Amino acid sequence: MNIKKLFEQDFNKLLKMTIKEYTLYRGWHQIHHKTWSTPEKQRMWEVKQSLWMPEQPEDYQNIHPIIIPVVTPDQNLTWNILRIFTHSAHWNANKGRIKRFIVMNKSDLSYLGIISLGSDFISLKPRDEHIGWDRDARLKKFLRYTAMGSSISPTQPLGFNYVGGKLIALLVCSKPVIDTWNSYYNKETLLGITTTSLYGGFSQYTRLKHWKKCGTSEGKILMEPSDDIYNMAREEMKKLHPDKVREIYAGSRPKGKLLSMIYSNYKVRPPSNNAPRGSYWCKLYTKTNEYLRGETEDFGEPLFDNNVNTLTDLWKERYAKNRLKNMIDKAKYNKDSLFYDDLIKLSWEETKEKYLRRG
Repeated sequence: MNIKKLFEQDFNKLLKMTIKEYTLYRGWHQIHHKTWSTPEKQRMWEVKQSLWMPEQPEDYQNIHPIIIPVVTPDQNLTWNILRIFTHSAHWNANKGRIKRFIVMNKSDLSYLGIISLGSDFISLKPRDEHIGWDRDARLKKFLRYTAMGSSISPTQPLGFNYVGGKLIALLVCSKPVIDTWNSYYNKETLLGITTTSLYGGFSQYTRLKHWKKCGTSEGKILMEPSDDIYNMAREEMKKLHPDKVREIYAGSRPKGKLLSMIYSNYKVRPPSNNAPRGSYWCKLYTKTNEYLRGETEDFGEPLFDNNVNTLTDLWKERYAKNRLKNMIDKAKYNKDSLFYDDLIKLSWEETKEKYLRRG
C-alpha cells in the first residue's frame, strides 16, 4: 500500500474538476461511502417528509420561524442529516466553540434550514482590512468576541423559490442565536459574525441587509483528499505517532493539523484550487469595529432590531416577495424539494449527470 502514490493519484483527479464539481464530488463521497444504519435511514425519511413545502406560492407569508438549539443526541442527528442531505458541500465538524441550530416553522414544525456558529477565521484578509484588524490584536484578545457562520443553509424549495438562504442568514443574527452563544461562551459578548460565500463573490448574502461585503478572498484554497484516502492515512499516523495524534485531537481544528502531519510524513504537497469567495461581516453593535481595534472600551448599542419576527418580516417584504414574482414571471417556480439521499446509491457519473450536466 503506497499511500503517497494514492494521494498523488487522488489529487490529480481532483485537479481536473471545476470548483462546483469538486464541491459536489466531496459531498457525494461523504454520502456514498458511509455505511448508514437503519435508524439513520429512518430519520432521513422522517426529515425528508418534514421539509417545508408550500401548497400555494404565497404560503411563504405564513412562515413564522422558531430556532431550536441543538442539545440532545436526537437533535444532533437531525441537524447532521439536514446538513448533509440538503447541502451540496462536504461537512467537516471541527472541534472548538460551536453551537448548532435547527430552524423550523412554528405552525407545522417543518424544517426551514440549519445554522451553525463556530470559532472564527484566524485570518481573513477582506474582513480584517474592513475592520482595521492586525494579527496581534485578533489573536491576543479580540478574536474571541466574534464567531463564524459555518453553516447557513435553507431547505428546498424555500431556498430557490423564495431566497430562503437570506432568511436563514438574517436569523444567524437573531436574538435566540446570539443569546444562546453568549450563554455558552459568556466570558465575552458576541460582537460580530463572519461568513463566506460557497462560490465566487455573488451569493445569498449579496445586498442582504445587516451583512456587509468586505471583498473577495484570493481563492487559493488547499484541496483536501477524498475521505477514504484521508482515513487510510490517519490510521497509519495513529500507528506510527499515537501520542502526537492524541495531542492533535485534544486541540482545535484537528483535521487541518493532522493533514499537515500526513503531508509532511509522506512528503506530499497538496494542490490548491482557484476558488475565490466573497467575505461578509455582520456587525452587531454600533462600535463593534472600534472595540475590536482596541480604540474604545465601549462597544456601543445593538445596531439593529434582531427580533425573529422583525428579521422574518424584512425577508418577506424585501426579498421573498420580489423573488417569487420573478420566479413566476419567468416560469421558474419549482415545486420540488431537494434532498441528496439518492447519492447513497448513485455512482459519481450518475451524480454528475443529475446535478451538474442537467443544471
